[in-house]
Amino acid sequence: MNNPLIINIRKQMDWQQRLFSDSSTALMWAMWLYLWRPMVVITGVHAVNTHPVLFHFVTKISPAMMSSIIAVVIFGAVGLLLWARLPSNRIRPMAHKTLTDYARHFQLSKQDIIAAREAQICTVDHDRHGRIIGVRPQE
Repeated sequence: MNNPLIINIRKQMDWQQRLFSDSSTALMWAMWLYLWRPMVVITGVHAVNTHPVLFHFVTKISPAMMSSIIAVVIFGAVGLLLWARLPSNRIRPMAHKTLTDYARHFQLSKQDIIAAREAQICTVDHDRHGRIIGVRPQE
């Protein structure tokens, strides 16, 4: 899987292009969040009006608590971004198969496999279960 479907050419871009790309991405996220602002305000007002304890809690947040909340949000975001950089599973290269491995797997002789590789057209014989039981090169 060395050819992923996602195109990532950041390493090939100049620093100006990367800065523009990052800035435009941040601007788009800010605009998207701004579009959600009315919904957040409505639900926030509704939550504060229905739960006076929440209103009391929100109005009594100290600056130290607010800085702690901001730090948790920032470090949480940074942690998630770093976690996303880790591969989910390690890709191990498969061992190269030899002629002996193929002969053992298909229960054929090495000479049959070599003759089939050198031929342009081959007939492959199968048993009832679909297993290869023979390879005949056509001349």
